[in-house]
Amino acid sequence: MTSAPNLSDSWLTYTVFVALFTSSVQDALKKLNRGPISSSGERDELLQVVLEKPQGLKARDVVWMLFRPDRAIRAAAVTLLGSMRDLGTVDVFLAECRGKPEAALRAASGVLFGLNIRGIEEHLALRLKDKEKQVQDAVRQVVFGAPPSSGLAPLLWSLVPAAGGRDRIALLERLAEYEISPASLKRWRTLAHDEDRQVRESALMVLAEKDCLASVDLIVEELPRVSYGTQQHLIEALAEVAKSIGPDFADRILPLMAAGDAGTRSAVIKILLGMDHQSELVKRYIIFSKTLAGWARDRALDSMKEFGAGLVEPTIALLADPDEDVRGSALVVAAFFDDPRIVPATIGLLKDPDWWVRITAADTLGRIGDPRAVGPLVEALEDTDARWAAVEALGRIGDARSLQALSRLLKDPAVEVRIEVLLAFRNFKHPKILGVLKNVAAKDPHRMVRARALEIAEQVAERDHMELSDADQLRTAALRSEIGQDEPRLHTLLGGTRSQGASDLHLAVAMPPVIRVASDLVRIKGDPLTAEETESMLKEILTEAQWERLQQDQQLDFCYFVPRAGRYRGNVFFDQKGLNAVFRVIPEQPPTITEIGLPAHLAEIADYHQGLVIVCGPAGSGKSTTLAALVNLFNETRNDHIITMEDPVEFVHPFKNCLINQREVGSHTESFARALRAALREDPDVIVIGDLRDTESVSLALTAAETGHIVLGTLNSTSAHKAIDRIIASYDADEQPQVRTSLAESLKYVIAQRLLPSKGPERQVAVFEILKGTTGVCSMIRDEKTIQIPSAMQMGRTQGMQTFDDALKDLVRTGLIDPEAAYMAATIKEEFEDLVSTEFLESQTFV
Repeated sequence: MTSAPNLSDSWLTYTVFVALFTSSVQDALKKLNRGPISSSGERDELLQVVLEKPQGLKARDVVWMLFRPDRAIRAAAVTLLGSMRDLGTVDVFLAECRGKPEAALRAASGVLFGLNIRGIEEHLALRLKDKEKQVQDAVRQVVFGAPPSSGLAPLLWSLVPAAGGRDRIALLERLAEYEISPASLKRWRTLAHDEDRQVRESALMVLAEKDCLASVDLIVEELPRVSYGTQQHLIEALAEVAKSIGPDFADRILPLMAAGDAGTRSAVIKILLGMDHQSELVKRYIIFSKTLAGWARDRALDSMKEFGAGLVEPTIALLADPDEDVRGSALVVAAFFDDPRIVPATIGLLKDPDWWVRITAADTLGRIGDPRAVGPLVEALEDTDARWAAVEALGRIGDARSLQALSRLLKDPAVEVRIEVLLAFRNFKHPKILGVLKNVAAKDPHRMVRARALEIAEQVAERDHMELSDADQLRTAALRSEIGQDEPRLHTLLGGTRSQGASDLHLAVAMPPVIRVASDLVRIKGDPLTAEETESMLKEILTEAQWERLQQDQQLDFCYFVPRAGRYRGNVFFDQKGLNAVFRVIPEQPPTITEIGLPAHLAEIADYHQGLVIVCGPAGSGKSTTLAALVNLFNETRNDHIITMEDPVEFVHPFKNCLINQREVGSHTESFARALRAALREDPDVIVIGDLRDTESVSLALTAAETGHIVLGTLNSTSAHKAIDRIIASYDADEQPQVRTSLAESLKYVIAQRLLPSKGPERQVAVFEILKGTTGVCSMIRDEKTIQIPSAMQMGRTQGMQTFDDALKDLVRTGLIDPEAAYMAATIKEEFEDLVSTEFLESQTFV
């Protein structure tokens, strides 16, 4: 026997020994198979014996060697099997592969298919139908371990339909390694619509990698429905395809800008940002936006901010587009940037044929604050449609050159224009401004204008550290009510109530009229009212229909307007002595969220385009005022259609930026539910519900919030988390799971409030508890764990939440309320003990 090459002399002696005891190839194979083998040298000698005399060997003698971890043994097997390329080798291999580790099986399968045995694919397909399950399993293992070059893709595909769960995913991962063919392409596209999300995403990943250009429409269609990780891979693939297709590709993906989730919109922007021809893309984007509904259009245009400064030049070009919708959309985009390059083109739009474009142009110029716009905006004051917008813009710029033109408008017959001029004056620092404001406060013919002038004069005086001389006389003149002699007697009382800064007027039999100043009731000097007097006074202001309803229902809610003394919410009712009434003073201008003390971050509510915002609190806590402030916020910052349902209509919202329809239950509709059902067919963006008083109203509100509307509503509840429980508990037990899910998906904010006496003179301060619909809070609602919400609110201050106790501490810290008042209102009084005196605590303990 020939010695192994490069062996030492010591090994030569060993080789002779092996030759003496290994008399045949079969003996060598047996030794290799069963051992023991003392060294690699002995292994090499045994392999050499086999390789030198392979005659007469069968597949069954060699196949086992393919599964050995020793690389030298596997290499010898490959050499030996090279001459055994028949289907019998395949059957032996199937028998041998049972129970083998996956790694060993995959390596051995690669060798088997490397032998290029003719007919192996058909043979394996036949054996897959064998009666013995062990044989079927062995074929599956072999096929699964086959290399992509084996040509077994059809056989693998035949296994997919019957596979389930992880096995199916594993098969698809294996098939993903194969070259794609027309037949497999069709299969992958079918799987892209599979019910199993993981299967769908596997198919989309393959199509994106191997056939993205041909499958681009399918990938774009499925992009919003995949997980974040898969979406990022698809975005990369689409970005490459987009470069090859060019600007026309934008038309394929822009429809995704109407998607509800920000992730999809960001994906579109990411793809567009990676493309060339940015100017053309911006133009297509803006033109596309005009096809969207109002809220979707705003959302899509807002997403354009991600284009950055590259957006400016193409936007300027579109400001001269012949299509008024395109000009308007381009102007909205231009408003995102404080870039002086857009000023000249925007100035030109102040004379646009479309009144909405003119208004938007004025608003944009005001935001930019460029002095070049002063002259054109002064000219725009002659435009009756855009006058108020031009006034507001000039106020934002605050250039003294516009003061003379603005002052002339203080004689404009429209109350809204005069008030807008006063608001503009707040931003001017000029020595004569305070005198002008005082003059208007004393002499304007309309009480609403005088009151606003007084308020602004006080603000300007405080800002400029000036003393407002004759403040008491000025206040008396500004708040006076001009009640005619022939007017109803109640007008005098209502006007006096407003002039004294009171919130309510009470008429009760056997008592003189009573007003509420802050939290105190104060009697008006005079004789007690008789039952006949109260009835006569109320009959003078009620219509016949209202009087009949009062007699029938024994009570009546209504809103009453005195031409020169404002609006009032009235409630008339019977008691054992006769007719009584309470009139709530409604401020003459809708409040702002700053004026009522809402946290500033709640201005983000105006950024929402769908969802539910609930304002809750006990009766008389100011819910209607908060709701009006939120409507005013939308009116000032959005271009939407707002529908309100109120009982009764209190604050009348003037036109600013929104179209507002205010409907009164009882006068304009039979019920909140009926009005809400109709509102869904009236193209609203914002729906305001004065009272979520029954399950039908709540159900319709949730439906509206889930279908692309922002819904604002009030509810009687003492705290934010109890409002959630009250909504859910109003449904039957079998309906509550669905309500929990709907509420969890729709809820944006719950604002709970109370009124407390202020530290200042004769007024009240609102205390707000804020619950935000975060992911955690919504999970608690969905999983019936609302008991945990108060704890979440305590820990969620950085997310915009606050408890009543947090709000009380802030009000004490800022000096708006007394510590004692905060202690009495607190939920956890121990946390306020350090703020109050020992004497006060002892008095409370004694009580």
